Amino acid sequence: MIYFLAYLFIEIFVSYEFTKILTPFGMFLEVILSAIWGIVLIKNLNFTLRDSMIKLMHREISQEEFISIGMFKFIGAILLIIPGVFTDILGILMQFDEFGAFIARKFLPKKDIQKDPFDDDIIDVEIIEDKKNKV
Repeated sequence: MIYFLAYLFIEIFVSYEFTKILTPFGMFLEVILSAIWGIVLIKNLNFTLRDSMIKLMHREISQEEFISIGMFKFIGAILLIIPGVFTDILGILMQFDEFGAFIARKFLPKKDIQKDPFDDDIIDVEIIEDKKNKV
């Protein structure tokens, strides 16, 4: 409850300050344009996920970062649709891969990859046939 009240206070304060600068008509345009931008981002989310998948295949990001980047881009697009300047700022920040990866590393728990206990018993062997002895 306290976090919601803090968010509400920040949202109203930031929106009020921007309304003084942009005028009420400018604020109306900001809300409409950011909502349209959020909808476009949701419609094009598959392209951004494809780029993240390529980074995952090249091992530039981990699986957790891949999941969190996609999740943060979706949440950021939703925040752009919601009216308010503070939510728009958060939504824009969440569209950057570096921001999503940073948040994922800081706040999401890392999963330890469990090593199979039977891996020590496996021996890798290469069989080379000798063609000289064959008739």
